Amino acid sequence: MSDQTAAPTPAALLPRHPADGFTADPLGVLEEGHRLHGPVYRMPVDGVDTVLVGTWAGLGELFAAERGRLDVLNTPLVHDLFGRALFNLTADGHGEARRRLRPALSGRALPRYVPPLLDVIGPAADRWAQYGTADLHGQVRELTGAMSARVLLGITPAEADADQFAAAFEEFVAATGARPGPARYADRRYWAGRSARRNLHALFARRAAQSGGDAAGGAALAGLAVAFADAPAGAGPLEDHLLALLIAARETTASLLTWCLVELAGHRDHAEYAAAEAREVAADPDRLVARDGLPVLRSVLAETLRLHAPNLLSMRETVCPLTLAGHRIEPGTRVAYSPSAGHFDPEAFPRPRQFRPGRFLTGQANASRLWAFGGGAHACLGRPLAELMALAVMAAALQKGLPHLPAGPPARISFRPAKAPIDPLPFALESAS
Repeated sequence: MSDQTAAPTPAALLPRHPADGFTADPLGVLEEGHRLHGPVYRMPVDGVDTVLVGTWAGLGELFAAERGRLDVLNTPLVHDLFGRALFNLTADGHGEARRRLRPALSGRALPRYVPPLLDVIGPAADRWAQYGTADLHGQVRELTGAMSARVLLGITPAEADADQFAAAFEEFVAATGARPGPARYADRRYWAGRSARRNLHALFARRAAQSGGDAAGGAALAGLAVAFADAPAGAGPLEDHLLALLIAARETTASLLTWCLVELAGHRDHAEYAAAEAREVAADPDRLVARDGLPVLRSVLAETLRLHAPNLLSMRETVCPLTLAGHRIEPGTRVAYSPSAGHFDPEAFPRPRQFRPGRFLTGQANASRLWAFGGGAHACLGRPLAELMALAVMAAALQKGLPHLPAGPPARISFRPAKAPIDPLPFALESAS
């Protein structure tokens, strides 16, 4: 896409797109900008001039050039709450932390997480089939929170630490909604979150010590504790990384799962097709982690990731000169990319607004090339675990019945911090007969 033979033009000459309507329809504004200006343009985001990168080709070029040129850009609030978590690290510290975290989150680790995940999911699927729920997203957030605590920390729903963790983590998550600048100091949620952070750190350290390096029970914590036992200071403490993993596993996966179930409720033919495959999981749970297992469920997951990327925008900052679409981006420039703006590119995905899982079954599209989990040097390490959690919940739910939305699909949607229905969304599992 870039013209390597011509001198790049300054980013200051990039077309500037107005942010009018961004709050009400952020994705529509982003799409209009790319339709008018191509893969790269400028627009104010949260009042700050930002280089926007989208379209399929634009995202591919960005991720190919990211290493050493772009760092994740987080607010002071995020740095205060998450400390030296992976997404706050740069350079060698970032690379070292990724190296130590990767084994616990890679595909090889997934088989041991299947039994504990299914133990947590089963009661929730039973409740949806018997009683339904008045708020799908709220129920899914509770479920992904319990799943994350079980797999990452080894906390079972019945033990005493479950309530302590849930209460402290809820206060910590609430603190992420405080205003990001100096006004955060006047927000009670900020200080409650800082206190919850200390309590969670202590809980993590105690459970890591109790594990003694024994990974029995299918939790990642024991292996992570060993991996970080001799980590250099620049790699950050394990407790900070756990906070980041837990919030991503709960919030991002909850968004993804909510939209999987919404789409299946709206496309009964796909739901019936997927339910036939889901019944095979009951007899052979290892199909959840088999490379070639569950092609239908995986196609539903991939198409939902394409249509409903949990994160509308991810922020970066250039640390050295970068050329994108023939434009020179100077150090210190704020750059944002939108997975959705790439996933809705009609050149990459014909009829992009339609829910068409078959595009991934027939090879028209490749799920590994979706950008919902980022790409390049900062691609999300938790993608395999998040996808396993989503597949396991879909399979367990479809074994009980077909998804149904008694009041219809969500009328209002919030795109930030993660894409979710604004209003309570009634949901139930109905018999296919």
